[in-house]
Amino acid sequence: MRKTLFMAVMGFLAAACAPEATKTEFVKGEPLEEGTYTVTEIAEQVYHLEDCNSANPKGTVLNDSGQVVSFNNCSDMYLIVGKKEALLIDLSNEIRWAENGVESLQKVVADRIGELPLTITCTHNHGDHLGMLPAFVNNPDVKFVMPKVDFQDRQDMFPASQLSLYDEGFAFDLGGKVVKTVMVPGHTHGSIVFSLEGENMLFTGDAIGSGSGVWIFSQEGLTEYCGGILHLMQWIDNPDNGIDKDKLVIYGGHYHQRSALELEDSEELGWSYLEDMDELIGQMKEGTAEATPSGQRMLDTNFHYGYATVTMNKDAYEAFKAAF
Repeated sequence: MRKTLFMAVMGFLAAACAPEATKTEFVKGEPLEEGTYTVTEIAEQVYHLEDCNSANPKGTVLNDSGQVVSFNNCSDMYLIVGKKEALLIDLSNEIRWAENGVESLQKVVADRIGELPLTITCTHNHGDHLGMLPAFVNNPDVKFVMPKVDFQDRQDMFPASQLSLYDEGFAFDLGGKVVKTVMVPGHTHGSIVFSLEGENMLFTGDAIGSGSGVWIFSQEGLTEYCGGILHLMQWIDNPDNGIDKDKLVIYGGHYHQRSALELEDSEELGWSYLEDMDELIGQMKEGTAEATPSGQRMLDTNFHYGYATVTMNKDAYEAFKAAF
């Protein structure tokens, strides 16, 4: 009896003194080619989907003579899988270069969410972020939950019984994962940035640029963008949103465009990029920003500071500057 009691006490003390188990640190996965998509797990149960594969690589491909062989401006999607449901952000380009685009996307998503319900949302209403809607629009079990400002006039794209609209501040509670929303107008009137709580990640679509800069289409758009960038930075600074600025990673809607910035392999866009953009906006207001031709017909001018670029029409910019 005494021996049994002694052994029990010793076992209790050993358990009490044992070091606490530490959570295994997530290691970013290797890109996997799956049908017409390349998929990378960027956080636990968080996936980056690019509409490219070895037959149609992302970005510009040159031959040995430096001639352009192909160009694929991948438009990215992000799949976040919670315990209760999954959220797919954006719907990429329409895949016209292969016959199995729809089936590939359906399988990529199904393999990762299993029997969980799927909700789809979008950063904004441009076609290169809605192209694969046919993969899900006829599935009665999929919910479409869209930002009101950009989609209130485009509701006929979605089955009425499966559609709802939201304002800034709406949060997707996926079960163990919460995705918050903040509006950053400029690229479109209602562009939405998504923040994954606890992960210091932003999914930004085209709202602030993906590497080669943000496209602004009008004087009004630049005016909106000035307020939008400030609003986003203040939102990130708010401790209630739980973001560590030093660890912030920005995942844009055309992630491959980061190559234009010549970043180090492990370097990501983060808070310093937003600081550069804020400084650039200030210089554009003052008329002191560096400007170079973009090579485009309508959005003909690039304005630069640090890693930040705003691409827009020079006449629209002059009208903005005169009115400011």
